[in-house]
Order: sequence, then C-alpha cells, then structure tokens
Amino acid sequence: MTDPDIERKLIEIMRIISESEKPVGARNIADELNTRGYNIGERAVRYHLRILDERGFTEKHGYAGRTITKHGTEELKEALITDRLGYVINRIDELIYLTDYDLYTKKGKVIVNLSYINEN
Repeated sequence: MTDPDIERKLIEIMRIISESEKPVGARNIADELNTRGYNIGERAVRYHLRILDERGFTEKHGYAGRTITKHGTEELKEALITDRLGYVINRIDELIYLTDYDLYTKKGKVIVNLSYINEN
C-alpha cells in the first residue's frame, strides 16, 4: 500500500497531465504543482511519473513528456469522486459539531443528511 500523501501527489500529477492537450514534461509538472501548493522538485516528479507509468496510468513520449492513458483517466475520475465524498464527510462532521438541539425546549439546530449522487 502506498502512503496517502504520495497518492495525493500522483492524483494531482495525473490531473495536470489530463488538463493538457499535448505531452507534459517533469519540469512543467513541477512548476504547476508548486503553483498548486505542492513543494516538489523536478526529480521527485520524475520518480512519481515512473510509478504512474508502471501502473499504466501515463505513457511516456520520449523527451516530449507524458500523456494520460485511458486507464489513467478512469482512475482519475474514481479519485475525484473520493475527493468529493471526503469533502461531504468533512462538512457533515462540521455540522454535527454545530448541532445544539435541546430536547426540553425543542429548539436548536440539527443536521439532516440528504444526498443525491449522479451515476456519471
């Protein structure tokens, strides 16, 4: 099993590659990661790209860089769903903390969880 921090970086790298129309190199990925708040160098990006290649999520095009594969696109969609669900869970926790319903006065705030999830 891989460290969750590494998995987040891998997902963000795949996201950057998927946003590009042409192959993306390690230097451009490192620059974009830094603008997104990830402090990671070009050498570390190459390490992560090798992992993505081994998993079949990206494909190397010589010195031009990498593109995301169909398998990588599917994995990225799954990861983004997990991110959205994680956000929902954190929001529910926050609302639970703010609950102040009093049984005796029958007043206060209560959390109600109602979710609609689109199949797509």
